[in-house]
Amino acid sequence: MYFPLLRGKQNELLALRELLEENSLSKEILPIIEPIKPSATFRLLLNHFQDKTRELMVIQNTNLTNYVGFDNDEVSEIKAEDNFIPTYYIKKDEDLNLMNKEKAYNALILGKKAKVDVGKILDSKLYLIVNTQNRTIRDLLRANVEKLVELNDSFDKQKRNQDYEQENDEVFSEEHLYYKKDGFLGFSDYSIVGEEFIDAGFAPKAVAIHIVYFDKDNKLRIRHFVSDSNDDIFNPAGKFAEALKKLIDWYAGNSFDRKNDSNALREFKKLNDAGTYPGLGVIKKLSIKHHLEIMGKFLEGQKNELLQ
Repeated sequence: MYFPLLRGKQNELLALRELLEENSLSKEILPIIEPIKPSATFRLLLNHFQDKTRELMVIQNTNLTNYVGFDNDEVSEIKAEDNFIPTYYIKKDEDLNLMNKEKAYNALILGKKAKVDVGKILDSKLYLIVNTQNRTIRDLLRANVEKLVELNDSFDKQKRNQDYEQENDEVFSEEHLYYKKDGFLGFSDYSIVGEEFIDAGFAPKAVAIHIVYFDKDNKLRIRHFVSDSNDDIFNPAGKFAEALKKLIDWYAGNSFDRKNDSNALREFKKLNDAGTYPGLGVIKKLSIKHHLEIMGKFLEGQKNELLQ
């Protein structure tokens, strides 16, 4: 299974909602949302998952903003819903007291430096999402923990968008090929956003579109389509058109493998045909949708092969 960890920004939430509406979010994907503020978009997303009887992990103790999670009165009604799994960042043993005892299942996230007594979490009905750099993961693997998930940051984030042009096609991840052999229930990452969180937006000099794809060996790679006129912050629509043309040329080219096709890529094509600039947030939304859609199709294909 795949556990993408997304922040509660508008277009990340919309990516999940639209995938549900399009029936393109595989049941092999269990998203993790780290809400950063209460919002109508967030509440609507929870309602969509409830209506579709799909589970969603929701982090209760974010360190990114001053959002206080489900203790906030504005979203207290969510406590009654059965489809969300309360999820907690754990830094030390005392943090285990944060868990929602009323829920049959909780989830814990152990970061790189989290120090937890393994014995205290082995008997719990938990999803354990553990950064692969955390030494605890070795003990958990030896203990054959049933719901152990490896967490990586697969996106090699650059300081400036124009820097992606230096290596515009690179390896993204191979975890989907080996996680079961390595002893994990699933794998987790931050999709094409990366672990670093930036709350405030800014006008970039370059526009970059990040698209993951499977190569001939089913390793996941990522291509960065970057604009050319990157000397100033003006004319973002023109910059987007430059980056989009590169994406569409690749999409329409002979080297493009149709296993990487998606509703999101077709939406990019519509934008290109119409000459429309949707804004930077929509670009990120479509890139996330594309990643989750093709990953879901891959995991379902693997599952079907095992059943045959």
